[in-house]
Amino acid sequence: MPTFSKEAIERPYHTYQAAGIIREKAGSIEHITAAAGEDEIVVAVVQQDLSFGGIWTLAREDMIRQVLLLEDKGGCSLIFSPNTTIAQVERRCNELAGIALKRWEAMKRWVSRHPEDVGE
Repeated sequence: MPTFSKEAIERPYHTYQAAGIIREKAGSIEHITAAAGEDEIVVAVVQQDLSFGGIWTLAREDMIRQVLLLEDKGGCSLIFSPNTTIAQVERRCNELAGIALKRWEAMKRWVSRHPEDVGE
């Protein structure tokens, strides 16, 4: 049987909360994506402590390295294409929040049936 750390069990709920924080910034994200070039992406970041980390425009070709520099350990980020609308930002955040919440609820049910498999 797998053993899950407390951090792993709480991670989906953290993601759920982070999606809500990014959703609150949908207007700003739309504004910044409107100015992004076709060779760029826009990244919205939430830090581990659930503070908003900012919205950044990055070169698409160097995306992986740059996103890792922006996101702290345990933080979350969402990537957007140029010209993303508020409705699209909200939809992505709602989808992410829904998936994360379902995963968190499933993990809580599993833990309630297998408390011996929760690690430090």
